[in-house]
Amino acid sequence: MEAPDSTHSNDQKQRPEVAFILGMGRSGTNFLLDLLDVSEDTHCRNEPDELPGGCLESWGQWKIHSCKRSGARHWEELTRATNCGGERDRPIPTWKSWLRQNASGPASALSKSGLRKLLPGLGGAEFELPHALIRHEELASSLHVFKINAAPSVAELFLKESASSSQRNPEIVHIIRNPAGFLRSWRRRWLTKHDVDEVLQANSARIQAVLENDPDGGAFMADFAAPDVFESELLFWRYCTQRIRRAGRELERYTEVSYDRLASEPLETLRAIFNKLQLPWTDAVNERVTAMTGGSVTIANAYQAELDEETRAMLERTLGEELFTEFELSLPES
Repeated sequence: MEAPDSTHSNDQKQRPEVAFILGMGRSGTNFLLDLLDVSEDTHCRNEPDELPGGCLESWGQWKIHSCKRSGARHWEELTRATNCGGERDRPIPTWKSWLRQNASGPASALSKSGLRKLLPGLGGAEFELPHALIRHEELASSLHVFKINAAPSVAELFLKESASSSQRNPEIVHIIRNPAGFLRSWRRRWLTKHDVDEVLQANSARIQAVLENDPDGGAFMADFAAPDVFESELLFWRYCTQRIRRAGRELERYTEVSYDRLASEPLETLRAIFNKLQLPWTDAVNERVTAMTGGSVTIANAYQAELDEETRAMLERTLGEELFTEFELSLPES
């Protein structure tokens, strides 16, 4: 049994307002995080669970399988992380409402390397945002956006929690990319930079962990005795995607976003997300989004030219009929 959450009995007004961007790597999670960062009223954190010694380092142990959680201090850890920056975060945009006016200089000064020049003692993969640059009351009242990849247990944990009537519940924004586009991007941007045998070994270990910790949810994986590196990646994509979807089914705090639609219709799609997260849509936001998304449609649709019969067959084999049909991956009729 997990230890009681020492923060749960505290006044929930102390809890920060939080939204999680969940999804798989190479599926548009970075793209969506950057787009939410155009708001003056967000504080965006990129993969803080991957930072050694960081506030959310322990989340990497249980974000897939909740049975690996030890204790229940997630709100305490999360609250600490809202006051921090990390080496994976983007440089702080100068338009943030929680920056002191004298801190809104060159953007390069608000990156970690820039901050280290100003504050030589700053160290570690994660660090508390310097008091000299931050208006802490405004930061505390911002919407803190945490991007965490491959984290179905995070969705399940925070979607089942309820805050007091005076406090906003955590929001989950789940971005899903067409699996054919995901596979192409993963192969080109990840697999080419890593040893294939090592990637397959890591993927096989993830599948084995699923079969051990969630045999019912991962039952479809048991049909693949020795999946190759592409099949193993798609099987894990399917597992995480289906679990996050199940956690959010019919819940108002769960928003599913199509990466392909966000890329092709960025203003309309993002404006709906801003409304859901209660973020103001201003002329400045509109201009920033327009400037950022000029080539997004081309990137999102690039997979279509390379989707041959062999790849379609692999997608059908690993995704199952329902997902294969949903993403319209069948060969067009001649």
